[in-house]
Amino acid sequence: MMVPHSSSRDCPGGLSHERSRARRIMLNVVLSSIVASMLVGCLVGTARAQVSISLTPLLIELAGAPGETKSFNILLVNESKAATAHFRVFATDVIQRSNGDYRVVEQGESEYSCARWIKLSREEATLGPGEALSVDGKLAIPRAVYGGRYAAVVFELAPEKRKDGEEVFASAEFVQRFATVIEVSIPAPRVRKALSVSGFSVRAAAENPRYAAAYGNDALILVGEVRNEGNTHVFARGSLTLRDGSGKRLRQIPLGSGRGLVLPEATVNLVSVLPSGLAPGNYIADISVKYGGMRPALAKVPFTVSSSGAETRGAGGETKLAPFSVEPASLDLTYPAGAVAARSIVVKNESDVPLHVEGKALPLAYDEEGELVQDESTLAATPSKWSCAGWIELKPSSMDIRPGGQQVVRVTISIPRDQAGGRYANLVFTATPSGEGGGAGRGEAGSRASAETPSPRETPAWAGEAGAVVSLTVGKQVEKIAELSELRIEDGGPSVGLIFSTVFKNTGTTHVKPQVTFGIKRHVVPESVPGVEYVGPGSWEDVDSVDLGELENTVLPGGTRLLRAGYARALESGRYMVEVTVRYGGKAPLYVSREFEVRQP
Repeated sequence: MMVPHSSSRDCPGGLSHERSRARRIMLNVVLSSIVASMLVGCLVGTARAQVSISLTPLLIELAGAPGETKSFNILLVNESKAATAHFRVFATDVIQRSNGDYRVVEQGESEYSCARWIKLSREEATLGPGEALSVDGKLAIPRAVYGGRYAAVVFELAPEKRKDGEEVFASAEFVQRFATVIEVSIPAPRVRKALSVSGFSVRAAAENPRYAAAYGNDALILVGEVRNEGNTHVFARGSLTLRDGSGKRLRQIPLGSGRGLVLPEATVNLVSVLPSGLAPGNYIADISVKYGGMRPALAKVPFTVSSSGAETRGAGGETKLAPFSVEPASLDLTYPAGAVAARSIVVKNESDVPLHVEGKALPLAYDEEGELVQDESTLAATPSKWSCAGWIELKPSSMDIRPGGQQVVRVTISIPRDQAGGRYANLVFTATPSGEGGGAGRGEAGSRASAETPSPRETPAWAGEAGAVVSLTVGKQVEKIAELSELRIEDGGPSVGLIFSTVFKNTGTTHVKPQVTFGIKRHVVPESVPGVEYVGPGSWEDVDSVDLGELENTVLPGGTRLLRAGYARALESGRYMVEVTVRYGGKAPLYVSREFEVRQP
């Protein structure tokens, strides 16, 4: 039980942070989301003793610098009453399936493997009934590496030998593997988060017995396919705004898959189900996937629901989106008032189909979670004081790009003479397939302002979006000032733990990028000894910290950002203090703290 106190003290803090998750599995339970593999040999011929095993944790998340060595521990318990289990223990690669599950594969199959970096304390193990085994591991991160790396520590259960003289008419050999997955993050400036929407499909549940049994024959299964083109894993959180054929918003539904984690070079399906289906007609799937990058992955795909089923305009009812990119993804400029600034950006067609691309400059805004604001009504309500979208001209703003080709776009910013401080804009480029099969329409599939509903033939088969962010500083006189709100403490329950949060507000005249650390301290009072009674106030002792590092996106002038950290580790009964330190480039770091008590139930 946690009891917060309202108080504030001055003190910085900072320790390292490392997380791991502990879960347990039973041998006879299907491993559905994270683990592992079971290799099946031939046919069953003899009855064998049943072995029940628990393994913890199933997932270990590590963060370290090049040259650093990280340690971990895995506990294996034989919970059988009579059977003895023999294991081979080794590290190997993992890859990701389209449903998000991990698959254990041989070493060398994954470009992003860290299996060769792992040394284990055992290569074999034998566990009698009720016995437990701890396997220690060390992961040595080589120098000059960065991004994400992945592996699995596998416990391969040796097949039980047949007894002498035992007769069989057929042989069967099961090799069962249980794995703890290791996810390693190696921060560096060259770590790149990049996710794109690579496909979309819509199917009637009646075509899939599993979905039909779960949701009924009328249900529709919507699948957005995303591909990680960066060099570290990301957590994808997708949503699909359903629009009618004219682009009118009907409803928004989530798109998801397990934890939402997508490994580098992996393609994962994000799925949503409409149990009641849709009335026959033309629709647009407006897909947005947030993943911690500078801008979400976006796409719009028209599809049709008829009395005979549902389909997109792609081959086989599935639409594949052609990848394209805009480089650089950000322009950080400083010019005096009255100047005319000019820069170039490059739009690349990374596909084998011709593309038509339209560009425009919009106001830039981030929400309290740091996500790019795209809703036009929200953008319209954004104060124009900090926008330079109206000062920007793109040449060309409309272009056709051949397969594998690129187009240089000149960005000209005409700065008025009476301006000063930070100004911002979002350059948005929308690509649609051109030529035969690309549709006669131009521009965004869902933004047509027409009194009539366009037919599917008039709209492109899909529309993807990429862009660049403009951060312009006018003059040299800028102020970096910010403030923190009161620190809040919530009890998220046994599985979530304590949740600490505060709100950072940028009250200056330019953008900032905060670095955030949450520290936890415990109040300690020296014990009295015979003849000497301690009467002082005691002291605060560091217990742990959660380092959020530097935030992904900047906080614009007038903007706010929610700073939040969860803490699931158990704390002993006592008096504690959580403190937040934020460094953002101002004259002094910001600091706020709050005391709370932990009482055992």
